[in-house]
Amino acid sequence: MSDQADDWFKRVEYSYMQRFAINCVRAGKLPKHVAFIMDGNRRFAKVKEISRSESYAMGFEKIGEILDYCETFDIRCVSVYAFSVENFKRSEEEQGELFSLFSEKMEYLLGRTDKLQAKGIRINVLGDITLFPAHITKALAQLQLQTLDNSEFFLNLCLAYTTRDEITHSVECMAQGVVAGDLRVTDINETLMDQCMYSEDLPPVDMLLRTSGEVRLSDFMIWQANFAALQFVKVLWPDFGFWHLIGSLLDFQRHEPLISQNRATYKPFLQRMTRAELSAVAHTEHCTLSSHEDCHFNEAISEAYIETHRNRTENFINNLKDERRKLLENCAEITVAGA
Repeated sequence: MSDQADDWFKRVEYSYMQRFAINCVRAGKLPKHVAFIMDGNRRFAKVKEISRSESYAMGFEKIGEILDYCETFDIRCVSVYAFSVENFKRSEEEQGELFSLFSEKMEYLLGRTDKLQAKGIRINVLGDITLFPAHITKALAQLQLQTLDNSEFFLNLCLAYTTRDEITHSVECMAQGVVAGDLRVTDINETLMDQCMYSEDLPPVDMLLRTSGEVRLSDFMIWQANFAALQFVKVLWPDFGFWHLIGSLLDFQRHEPLISQNRATYKPFLQRMTRAELSAVAHTEHCTLSSHEDCHFNEAISEAYIETHRNRTENFINNLKDERRKLLENCAEITVAGA
């Protein structure tokens, strides 16, 4: 393992001008959750005339640098698009390079869980880790389990991920709940859908940033970023630095009042809509069970139905979390051939 990897946990030393910029930006409102599409590694390799593996390794080191910047700005939740489901269509040679890098870097992080614990970093992997070779699946599961109780900083590695896959997985979970009798079809709504996503416990994305100059989202956290400020920065990921982030944060602050206003308006609207839908279901069911003349529906009946719905969905979500924990534990115990 190269000594360069130890830089991942080193603090950045800021210049006078950088400290001045930090103080200026910190005077305004900052995002709580920033998501990065780390684009441009292959182009960086061509420009610098280095191997793809070297460029990808530099991209990994860049994550550590970005985490330090985000900690400076008290941004405690960072998501990075590390490997899309679509990336499995790349050549076997390139997949092999990436899997080798994943294996090396997971081994590096597993060997430094003491530093992750000291910084309170929790690592979440969003995506279907079972699609990877067994040794990578095992390492990813172990890394999540060993940092599960940390809560100071959340690093979300989106691996074998797309929004379409995440939504499909969420719908499948709810459908299985209905078949098992843990849910009713009328329990399914936007709030429950959100709780079934890979990102269940995370705050919504406030700023989504893509490097390389490409202006597209590539099926990344579209559900979570519905109110996010979008930043498309014309720099390749390994070259992304402090001043690029400063510019993006300043632009975020320009749009933040409208983002906050839209969120503040939408949340109570969603709550009212959900209550109205549940009340309508309660009315229909109550009057179906009663004769038309005896259908005396009132607020108390509606509230009782909503409370029953709330308890049922909470139990379902708690069971789902337990199942996901058990899946991680099983993956962490996988026997790897040749190990």
